[in-house]
Amino acid sequence: MTTGPAAAAAERRRLGLWLFLASLGMLFGGCLVGFVVIRLRAPEWPPPGSPPLPGAFWVSTAVLAALSAVLVAAGRAAERDRRVPLTGLLSAAGGLAIGFIASQVAGWSALAGAAALPQGSLYLFGVWVLSFLHLLHAVGGLVPLVWAALRARRGRYTSTDHEGVTSVAIYWHFLGVVWLAILAVLAL
Repeated sequence: MTTGPAAAAAERRRLGLWLFLASLGMLFGGCLVGFVVIRLRAPEWPPPGSPPLPGAFWVSTAVLAALSAVLVAAGRAAERDRRVPLTGLLSAAGGLAIGFIASQVAGWSALAGAAALPQGSLYLFGVWVLSFLHLLHAVGGLVPLVWAALRARRGRYTSTDHEGVTSVAIYWHFLGVVWLAILAVLAL
């Protein structure tokens, strides 16, 4: 293991990422617990007349799974100093992230088209808030993903220095797990 200022800076960045993910975990965990408490107190769930979750939300799940797989492959390409595949994989991951965002918007459009708006329904309020909160973090995760793709295109990652690729992958894997938890709470 190398020591020195560069190694110390890398350690601080990793700690910062994990602290950020821990705080996001608490945020999403608190929201999910609140939703479950409301659900358990309701005599009937979902309330009568509530629409099913939009099919686009299930598409979002598949897109996030593909995104995670692509980022695993990107991490392997970075570890092996394979610049061209790394650049292509990170670009594909960016496209999948945009696809996730688009499928979420399509899901909200379907809900809005069915007049399934959050007013007067804690169930629909939960669907909108949980999915929107997650989407905000996906949009925020798109920025470092694009940045990593641009850095890869410039040849900035090597087998010994690819922390950016690893950090972006960890963040998106985290978002994937959170989305599965949200979907499970909403669908069950």
